[in-house]
Amino acid sequence: MLLLSLGIGQVVASEDGWAAKVTQALQTARGLPDGHPKLSTGPEVALEGPAGGPAQIGRSIPDRDVPAHYTRQELLDALFLELRDADSLRNAQAISRRIHSLFMQSGSHTLDLLMMRVGTAIDNKDYGLALDLLDAVVRLDPDYVEGWNRRATVHFMKEDLGRSLADIEQVLRIEPRHFPALSGFGMILRQAGEDEKALEVFQHVLSIYPLLENAQDAVTSLREELWGQYH
Repeated sequence: MLLLSLGIGQVVASEDGWAAKVTQALQTARGLPDGHPKLSTGPEVALEGPAGGPAQIGRSIPDRDVPAHYTRQELLDALFLELRDADSLRNAQAISRRIHSLFMQSGSHTLDLLMMRVGTAIDNKDYGLALDLLDAVVRLDPDYVEGWNRRATVHFMKEDLGRSLADIEQVLRIEPRHFPALSGFGMILRQAGEDEKALEVFQHVLSIYPLLENAQDAVTSLREELWGQYH
């Protein structure tokens, strides 16, 4: 998500249903469980999955059957656990890239082609075409998380915050741990002057991705700003 160059407070004030959209998106974000789904792990093995390349996870557990292959969802769960527990920024960023590659995979040549055209349209700043293509993407597969996330980003770039929030809510419905969408939500709240809510969202991002530098910086600055308001 990109920062808006204009005064967002004025834009937000004119958005129909803004408060309701913020409340709904916050409720969706708050619904994330404290932990993540746990895998039945055994001896350390190379997981062959669609994210490209192996991921080493798990500790040796005697007499525990280990599936030869994990599903896409199980691999996502494993990667999110690794992301939460990563011991260095470099490792965290590598895990984050694998998660993003899983988000991008649609399983459809048609959707992949449409998303390529979306990328070209965005590069050319043809946001109208990008939205037309993304409308087709989410109609073809309402559970394809990156379609909603990309459309939320384009709406944000067009300063259409209400529609951006509505799409972020759809992203979180499909994948509550989607930290880029959560970060975008926090940015919108912060630019709108909703600092306490923005802090809550960014703290939530750090519970998923503790080493995400942008979220760390946001939490630090928001705490300082809120402290200054009340002291």
